[in-house]
Amino acid sequence: MTSVPNLVLVARREYLVRVRTRSFALGTAFLVAAVIAVALLPVITRYVDRNVTQEVAVWVGAHDVAGDPVSSLDHLLNASTGQATTDPQTHAFAVSQATDLATARQAVTDGKLAAVVDIERGSDGELAFTLYSAEPSATTTRTALLATTSLAIADRLARLGVAPTDQVGLFAPVRLATAAADPGITGPPPDPVQTATDGLLGFGLTILTFMLIVLYGNWIAMSVVEEKSSRVMEVILNAATPFQLLTGKVLGVGAVALTQYGALLAAGCVALLVQGPLASTVLGQSGASMALPAGLTPAMLVLLGVFGVLGFLLYGVLYAAAGSLVSRQEDVQAAVMPLVLVSTTAYIVSAYSSLGTLDIGREWLAVLAQVPFMSPFLMVGRIGAGEVSGAEIVLSIALLVAAIAGSLWIAARIYAAGVLLYGQRPGVRSIWRMARSGM
Repeated sequence: MTSVPNLVLVARREYLVRVRTRSFALGTAFLVAAVIAVALLPVITRYVDRNVTQEVAVWVGAHDVAGDPVSSLDHLLNASTGQATTDPQTHAFAVSQATDLATARQAVTDGKLAAVVDIERGSDGELAFTLYSAEPSATTTRTALLATTSLAIADRLARLGVAPTDQVGLFAPVRLATAAADPGITGPPPDPVQTATDGLLGFGLTILTFMLIVLYGNWIAMSVVEEKSSRVMEVILNAATPFQLLTGKVLGVGAVALTQYGALLAAGCVALLVQGPLASTVLGQSGASMALPAGLTPAMLVLLGVFGVLGFLLYGVLYAAAGSLVSRQEDVQAAVMPLVLVSTTAYIVSAYSSLGTLDIGREWLAVLAQVPFMSPFLMVGRIGAGEVSGAEIVLSIALLVAAIAGSLWIAARIYAAGVLLYGQRPGVRSIWRMARSGM
């Protein structure tokens, strides 16, 4: 038989054995649901926050307050949060009249009310306010201070003879525009929720790459050990060369990985595409600002696939070689531990840089991103953050391809000797001799 049919047969067998398992189907379904939930997390967060309305009661002990202090406080409290709209469902505060101060305070203690505002007239003629709250946060206190200050000023003006109709213009909201501190950013500063979504993009893609390499790399190593422990390997080697077996296993398990991660990426892309329309439907006008992560572009998805596939091929052939060195399932983890440590280190550095713990624009990270064993992780995050040029991407891919060729040559020689090695755990010298001579 020629080389290509052998490769196809080995790859086909590995693929069909894996995708027909119940664990693969259940795992794929769970991961798809998790990806959709993460993609729609900004909409879910805004929806939950939108429907949280704090119930506030007002006890008016001063009976000579001009106007209606309850409706005034309702307007002032919601205006301070930017939600002074005509729709009560969008208000952050719902203000009502308390019929008894002691009863209202007990309601706060029982958790039925968020706070009670007591309005009294002091001995100096000024309005005195007391905020009763079980857990007064800094934000709640600041909001109440702004609202009650405006109410006190209105009372002072009324006592000075300024008519309520003349006070309307004095308390009209000021025009306050917001802008980013960075001169290079025009328009309003980015929304915090949207910024968090953009930052999580690189982190999420890094996790996908890490799982692709470690999870399916272990599958390759386990498959090699299964065949060795059952002595099937000796029969298979009569029909296919070690190189064909090694390459076929990597391609077969790689096809399984692409099947699962193709489903995950498709689900994530669909969820992100419907995020905007869904936010507008569920949140109304406040959901119009929802936008896709800035780094999520067709080019980014293509590069994710390129670096994911190349990274898997680089690590996959080495996982197969490591699996060929042992004969028992219990020894697999020890054999692949060096590869796990290298990939975990690369993942941690990439995750920290994507989340902002490390400055992703640092020169040493740019150099580290060119190292073949690190680039599948770091380049994804740097591309998502816009911190990489086209020349760096081309160089990184070229180095990865060269590293795959070199690793395949070395791994094939270790694999050829290791698959027939039973009952002993080779040391460093033995592995070095296998890499040099294939024996």
